[in-house]
Amino acid sequence: MRNFVVLGLVVFVLCSCTELSPVTKGTDGTAPLAAPESIKPVCDNRRVMQTRTRQHYEDYYGTMITTDPSTLTTRKTVYRWGITNQTPLDMAYFAAYVKPLGRFNRFNAKIYIDSNIKDSMTFFFRNGARDGEVLKSVTVSPGQTVGVDFEIAGVKKMYVGSELRINHGRATRLIIGEPELYSCR
Repeated sequence: MRNFVVLGLVVFVLCSCTELSPVTKGTDGTAPLAAPESIKPVCDNRRVMQTRTRQHYEDYYGTMITTDPSTLTTRKTVYRWGITNQTPLDMAYFAAYVKPLGRFNRFNAKIYIDSNIKDSMTFFFRNGARDGEVLKSVTVSPGQTVGVDFEIAGVKKMYVGSELRINHGRATRLIIGEPELYSCR
């Protein structure tokens, strides 16, 4: 009986490993890494500004900042606030500005692209403008959510944009979920 229980446990563990988690390329572009859906901030004691208002947001290409759950719903999550596209996009592209105004040291958010998009998209976070210094880039697969948390000390305005994808399907929803600016105390 004991051997049967052990064998059952081994079969259960092996079978549970067959579902693969989403992956993205590593920082060197070669080794795949598991893509976390959210990343915990680097400190617990922090001063936080949730990017929910126009004071900390500016549209660049058909985006809006909202708290409307009907526009912030993914397969797994309903975000409390976020930046998203206003209407479905025939051309998969996302661009907006987040304005930390030099008052915060870090940025934390979740990035989601819907499963209608035919290929992965790379999002760039740039200092100042569309052609500014790259602070962070992250690749997101269709239907996937990827968390980001990175340094933005001294940044007054940050461009958040994806690469342009033409003929890659109709993008129903691209979301920067629950973006936060924060500084550790």
